[in-house]
Amino acid sequence: MGAARVRGLTYFLPSLAITEVQVLRPENSGLLDDLMNHPHVIVGRRLDGNDATAVEQMLEATNTFDVLAGWVVHACRQRGWPALTTDPARLRRLDPTVPIDLL
Repeated sequence: MGAARVRGLTYFLPSLAITEVQVLRPENSGLLDDLMNHPHVIVGRRLDGNDATAVEQMLEATNTFDVLAGWVVHACRQRGWPALTTDPARLRRLDPTVPIDLL
């Protein structure tokens, strides 16, 4: 996250990602707290109607059911930002062209 400050980057963190970490990786809760409170991180609280529809259409078109991945891909497309992930295959299933930076 120090690179974000130096390079002037902002990171978008969907609230669903927070829930996923809390449920599937509770041992990372301290790191998650640090990330959520970092000044260069924006926490997306929820999808609005238009965004939810776009994500739903993407999931239907790709025959997948990964709402978090859909939200991330949709946000990256909207903002022109790369996704930051440890699991690029999860995002590539929805959009093989989405730019990805490995975490």
